[in-house]
Amino acid sequence: MKILLSAYACDPTHGGEGGNGFNWAWEMANLGHEVWCLTTPWGKAAIEAEMHVRAANPAAQRLHFMFVAVPGWVEFLYRWQFGVYLHYMVWQYRAWRLARPLDQRVCFDLVHHVTFGSLQFASWLWRLGRPLIFGPVGGGQQAPKLLRRYLPDWFKTETLRNLVSWLLVTFDPNVRQTLRHAALVFAANRETAQLAWELGARHVELAMSTALPLSFFPPEYPVRAPLAGRELRILWLARLFPRKGLHLVLEALGQVHPRVQFHLNIYGDGPVAPLLPGWIEAAGLQDRVTWHGNAPYATVRSAFLAHDLFMLCSLRDSYAAQYLESMAMGLPILTLDHHGATDFIPNDAGLKVPVQSPEATAAALARAVEHLYDHPDELERRGRASFAFAREQSWPALVARLLLRAADAAHVLSDLVPGPVPAEVA
Repeated sequence: MKILLSAYACDPTHGGEGGNGFNWAWEMANLGHEVWCLTTPWGKAAIEAEMHVRAANPAAQRLHFMFVAVPGWVEFLYRWQFGVYLHYMVWQYRAWRLARPLDQRVCFDLVHHVTFGSLQFASWLWRLGRPLIFGPVGGGQQAPKLLRRYLPDWFKTETLRNLVSWLLVTFDPNVRQTLRHAALVFAANRETAQLAWELGARHVELAMSTALPLSFFPPEYPVRAPLAGRELRILWLARLFPRKGLHLVLEALGQVHPRVQFHLNIYGDGPVAPLLPGWIEAAGLQDRVTWHGNAPYATVRSAFLAHDLFMLCSLRDSYAAQYLESMAMGLPILTLDHHGATDFIPNDAGLKVPVQSPEATAAALARAVEHLYDHPDELERRGRASFAFAREQSWPALVARLLLRAADAAHVLSDLVPGPVPAEVA
């Protein structure tokens, strides 16, 4: 197929949105498709360097990057919060202006928007009249009001965010038009899927919003030492933003029965770092928690392998990439049962606690830790389920799987689509 990819964020040296954009572009080309990728100039140096390294791969000849710039004054305003929205809208308009003559020359079989992965940001490319695939996108999830005490900047991060979201879906015609014209919307969680249906999408499917390179996975499930006679090693890894729920995790661990031996290692830094020592002290966990701050990749990878349980209770997340990374290392998950965690953490791969009042939620998390400590065989069983699920979420497997669904939804001829996902990447 000839595919036009919209990847506003695209950078092979980054995780998150940037890494997603590049991996989608590369894996599509690696499947044998001719791909034109529209992106910003921000990742140009990194993209060109990476493509030079991969030049011997035939996929490199099928992948064409087109860097779309915005006026200088728009670039200047990007440094402020609401300037991000302006920057994205102007970039989308300019990308569409570039795409029109390109489509007349190439005649694309499929147009696919992958970043930004937000329903509210939409895409101008529905105007091309080609089969449009939108996503995977999140954006429909909201932090639970029941747990707002863990979000001290609720007005700034949640009230304003929800207001901007409402303004975009209400007054930006591109949002509804994108959803109504899309042959398929991939939603990163059920909350976003519901919002897409309500706004007029014709075909919506849940889809994993991130993946991992094949090189990330250990060759087999990493067996941990028996738990008998030692403490339960718990890992928390994320940026220290309020919405990542570290305060809730610490309150919950402070309620774990004293007979349970455990130690929590925290990796990450961020805006709430100054509050962390106080949270640890208030929970009475001074001897049971170690905060390591930011750590290099090799250290974090070793940390995944050196722990028994991954505990991240995000209050708002499409789907935290750390869930998948920890599962790839054979760790069971303890988290909240909402947003992407509900849809893309298998029930046998971890324990998911319902969102209730702060007191009830913290207590349920504490009881879950006690349960896993008392049933070490369950830790391994759930860890093996995590590992098995994660193995199916490599970048080659995810892109091949979703592209087949996209081609089917767009009624692209099946002989233009690669065959089943190869066993070695499935």
